[in-house]
Amino acid sequence: MTVALSFGATFKAFRLEQNLSLSQAAGDIVGKSFLSKFERGQSAISAEKLWALLQRMNITVSEFQYRALRYTRTTSEAFFAQLREAVANNRQNIAAVDKLISQAEIRFNQTRLPTDRVNAIAARAIKYTILNGQKLPQDQIDYVADYLFRAEEWRSYHLQVISYMLIYLADATRRQIAQTLITQASKFQAIAGNREQATEILLNILALMIRDRHFQEVTEMLGLLAKNSGIQASLTSSIAFYALKSAYWFVSGEEARGRSELQWVFQTLHHLGEDEYAQALSHQWYQLTRQRIDYSPDMFDQD
Repeated sequence: MTVALSFGATFKAFRLEQNLSLSQAAGDIVGKSFLSKFERGQSAISAEKLWALLQRMNITVSEFQYRALRYTRTTSEAFFAQLREAVANNRQNIAAVDKLISQAEIRFNQTRLPTDRVNAIAARAIKYTILNGQKLPQDQIDYVADYLFRAEEWRSYHLQVISYMLIYLADATRRQIAQTLITQASKFQAIAGNREQATEILLNILALMIRDRHFQEVTEMLGLLAKNSGIQASLTSSIAFYALKSAYWFVSGEEARGRSELQWVFQTLHHLGEDEYAQALSHQWYQLTRQRIDYSPDMFDQD
């Protein structure tokens, strides 16, 4: 099915679901005859008129796109989906990752598109993270960083790349990424998936700053993130933020304050029934502080 036919058929399905005639759906935006041809895939329509027709029927663009394109993915979306599948749940399928790297490099040699090379480098970064010892070549790190900062605006693709590359990027580059995500927060808030991804990146940058004991930068980040709408909009992100803050207090000398804040995090997650997430934060806390505080739901059970 062509895109034009898919769009037309999808529009017709929405129209019929609302029991609207061609005339009612068309209004004064397009002619009845034209709309009929569009639904049959015999006429193309401008984006401006299509959005106006959807608005007339109270259909959001995202609802229309999801149904029209359904399982269609871009090459990079499919690539990252396969990459996540290869390493999900500690599978650590290095052979599958190597295959993805090879495919991306072959595509790059054919297309010369920078995204194909970036995909290969991002997959290699995941591979080396799993192997825990191999270093990503600096020229590849620089290539990705240059690609990111040449872009006028970051979209979902750029955020995925940043997520995979974050631990290999220089401190200054990570700070620059954080500043970009914070100053352009409004652009990411409009799309839920991008908002969540941007928030996760900011929290991971904060964790790396704590790990590396960059206390002045941590203090500045804590102040900026305390007011970040992406973090405040998500209970999970907000709690993760407080867990990182507790780790910072602990390693910077305020041990009692850090323990107290972590206890609050644990209690909150326990009451929410999120014991598995609390255990994950406990493990992260140990990695950052080297002070083991094992989480167990029994900590809060009353006799």
